[in-house]
Amino acid sequence: MEEFAKRLRAARAAKGFSGQQALADALGVAQSTVANWEGGRREPNFALLLRLCECLEVSSDYLLGRVDDPQGVTVPPSQVRQAVWDGKSGLSPEDEEELWEDVREYARYRLQHYRKRR
Repeated sequence: MEEFAKRLRAARAAKGFSGQQALADALGVAQSTVANWEGGRREPNFALLLRLCECLEVSSDYLLGRVDDPQGVTVPPSQVRQAVWDGKSGLSPEDEEELWEDVREYARYRLQHYRKRR
Protein backbone atom coordinates (compact mmCIF):
# COMPACT_ATOMS: atom_id res chain seq x y z
CA MET A 1 0.00 0.00 0.00
CA GLU A 2 2.95 2.30 0.64
CA GLU A 3 3.99 2.08 -3.02
CA PHE A 4 0.47 2.98 -4.14
CA ALA A 5 0.40 6.01 -1.83
CA LYS A 6 3.78 7.23 -3.05
CA ARG A 7 2.90 6.81 -6.71
CA LEU A 8 -0.49 8.44 -6.27
CA ARG A 9 1.11 11.53 -4.71
CA ALA A 10 3.66 11.70 -7.51
CA ALA A 11 1.06 11.22 -10.25
CA ARG A 12 -1.18 13.90 -8.73
CA ALA A 13 1.68 16.37 -8.65
CA ALA A 14 2.84 15.45 -12.16
CA LYS A 15 -0.66 15.99 -13.53
CA GLY A 16 -0.75 19.46 -11.96
CA PHE A 17 -3.31 19.00 -9.21
CA SER A 18 -2.20 21.59 -6.68
CA GLY A 19 -3.51 19.66 -3.72
CA GLN A 20 -5.62 16.79 -2.53
CA GLN A 21 -8.78 18.88 -2.69
CA ALA A 22 -8.36 19.52 -6.41
CA LEU A 23 -8.07 15.79 -7.12
CA ALA A 24 -10.95 15.04 -4.75
CA ASP A 25 -13.13 17.54 -6.61
CA ALA A 26 -12.24 15.99 -9.96
CA LEU A 27 -13.18 12.54 -8.64
CA GLY A 28 -16.25 13.61 -6.68
CA VAL A 29 -14.92 12.37 -3.35
CA ALA A 30 -14.00 14.05 -0.09
CA GLN A 31 -10.51 15.47 0.41
CA SER A 32 -10.13 13.14 3.38
CA THR A 33 -10.59 10.18 1.02
CA VAL A 34 -7.62 11.29 -1.09
CA ALA A 35 -5.65 12.02 2.11
CA ASN A 36 -6.31 8.47 3.33
CA TRP A 37 -5.15 7.02 0.00
CA GLU A 38 -2.01 9.14 -0.07
CA GLY A 39 -1.34 8.38 3.58
CA GLY A 40 -1.50 4.65 2.94
CA ARG A 41 -4.41 4.20 5.34
CA ARG A 42 -7.01 3.18 2.75
CA GLU A 43 -7.23 2.01 -0.84
CA PRO A 44 -9.73 3.01 -3.52
CA ASN A 45 -12.28 0.52 -4.74
CA PHE A 46 -12.03 -0.77 -8.28
CA ALA A 47 -14.32 1.89 -9.79
CA LEU A 48 -12.41 4.72 -8.11
CA LEU A 49 -9.07 3.23 -9.13
CA LEU A 50 -10.20 3.35 -12.75
CA ARG A 51 -11.36 6.96 -12.36
CA LEU A 52 -8.04 7.85 -10.73
CA CYS A 53 -6.17 6.36 -13.67
CA GLU A 54 -8.27 8.27 -16.17
CA CYS A 55 -7.96 11.52 -14.25
CA LEU A 56 -4.19 11.23 -13.71
CA GLU A 57 -3.56 9.64 -17.12
CA VAL A 58 -1.59 6.73 -15.67
CA SER A 59 -2.14 2.99 -15.76
CA SER A 60 -3.46 0.98 -12.84
CA ASP A 61 -0.36 -1.21 -13.13
CA TYR A 62 1.75 1.88 -12.46
CA LEU A 63 -0.26 2.99 -9.43
CA LEU A 64 -0.21 -0.54 -8.04
CA GLY A 65 3.56 -0.79 -8.47
CA ARG A 66 3.54 -3.52 -11.11
CA VAL A 67 5.40 -1.44 -13.74
CA ASP A 68 7.59 1.63 -13.52
CA ASP A 69 6.27 3.34 -16.64
CA PRO A 70 3.29 5.58 -15.73
CA GLN A 71 1.65 4.57 -18.99
CA GLY A 72 2.01 0.91 -18.01
CA VAL A 73 3.58 -0.04 -21.30
CA THR A 74 4.69 -3.63 -21.28
CA VAL A 75 5.86 -5.76 -24.16
CA PRO A 76 5.37 -9.51 -24.12
CA PRO A 77 8.66 -11.48 -24.19
CA SER A 78 7.63 -13.12 -27.46
CA GLN A 79 7.54 -9.70 -29.15
CA VAL A 80 10.94 -8.80 -27.72
CA ARG A 81 12.41 -12.05 -29.03
CA GLN A 82 10.84 -11.38 -32.41
CA ALA A 83 12.43 -7.93 -32.48
CA VAL A 84 15.85 -9.14 -31.32
CA TRP A 85 16.13 -12.12 -33.64
CA ASP A 86 13.79 -11.00 -36.39
CA GLY A 87 11.99 -14.30 -35.89
CA LYS A 88 14.93 -16.27 -37.31
CA SER A 89 17.50 -17.10 -34.65
CA GLY A 90 18.48 -20.36 -36.33
CA LEU A 91 18.91 -21.95 -32.90
CA SER A 92 17.23 -24.96 -31.42
CA PRO A 93 14.50 -24.10 -28.89
CA GLU A 94 16.81 -25.19 -26.06
CA ASP A 95 19.72 -23.05 -27.28
CA GLU A 96 17.42 -20.11 -27.89
CA GLU A 97 16.10 -20.38 -24.33
CA GLU A 98 19.66 -20.53 -22.95
CA LEU A 99 20.66 -17.47 -24.97
CA TRP A 100 17.49 -15.67 -23.88
CA GLU A 101 18.39 -16.29 -20.22
CA ASP A 102 21.82 -14.76 -20.91
CA VAL A 103 20.10 -11.69 -22.39
CA ARG A 104 17.86 -11.35 -19.30
CA GLU A 105 20.83 -11.75 -16.96
CA TYR A 106 22.79 -9.08 -18.82
CA ALA A 107 19.80 -6.73 -18.75
CA ARG A 108 19.50 -7.18 -14.96
CA TYR A 109 23.23 -6.48 -14.57
CA ARG A 110 23.02 -3.30 -16.68
CA LEU A 111 19.93 -2.12 -14.80
CA GLN A 112 21.74 -2.46 -11.47
CA HIS A 113 24.71 -0.57 -12.89
CA TYR A 114 22.44 2.18 -14.20
CA ARG A 115 20.61 2.54 -10.87
CA LYS A 116 23.92 2.85 -8.99
CA ARG A 117 24.92 5.76 -11.24
CA ARG A 118 21.77 7.71 -10.43
